[in-house]
Amino acid sequence: MARDIGIPGTGPSSVTATTLSEEENAVVRYVANADLDIQSRWFNWDFLWTEATISAISGTSTLTSSNTGFPTALGNWKLDSAVWNKSADTYQVLEYMEWDKYRYEYKYGSVASDTPEVFTVKPDNNIDLYPTPDATTAISFEYFATPTALAADSDVSAIPPRFHKIIIARAKIYYAENEDAPEILSGALTEFEDLLDKLEADQLPSQKNRRFSKVQDLFNYTVVPE
Repeated sequence: MARDIGIPGTGPSSVTATTLSEEENAVVRYVANADLDIQSRWFNWDFLWTEATISAISGTSTLTSSNTGFPTALGNWKLDSAVWNKSADTYQVLEYMEWDKYRYEYKYGSVASDTPEVFTVKPDNNIDLYPTPDATTAISFEYFATPTALAADSDVSAIPPRFHKIIIARAKIYYAENEDAPEILSGALTEFEDLLDKLEADQLPSQKNRRFSKVQDLFNYTVVPE
């Protein structure tokens, strides 16, 4: 990026060096902010997807950070992915219910204990199960992690490497806006919009076909009106 915007030299030697010039520090900051901005644009980027196996506790309906296996970088749960005792022939796919309805249906009065069939995500992003588990068993979940900021020299963005140019394009927009450089801003905006369209097509659900000349999967296709 430093070369693209005309900063003399070879650019920052280290993102944590104390000898960086003001301009080099700005480049480091713009790149880190650009990466975080793009990661935060959608909650359900494919590159943020991951899995967890959480240990439920017999007699306790709520899964929290105190449960073994609970995600430490949890952004949002994938609501169609919960499975009780996934590796057993007696596995149970759990049905999601919105919190307000779930609370009314299952949290007042006597609460049954058995193999869970329904779950909800509480406002604090913890999980609640109904019936209350009557055994200590693993529950499998998929979820989308929170974005991770770049901080060290060895850090690599969660964005797939073939799309890393979008980080530079977004960083150049920050630079151009702060330095009043319209000649850089114009080109950076054009490049960013093109790369964002490609990244979204590749990394968002049901979007891949819009970057193919011919639809490959009619069951994974969403028409976006103009």
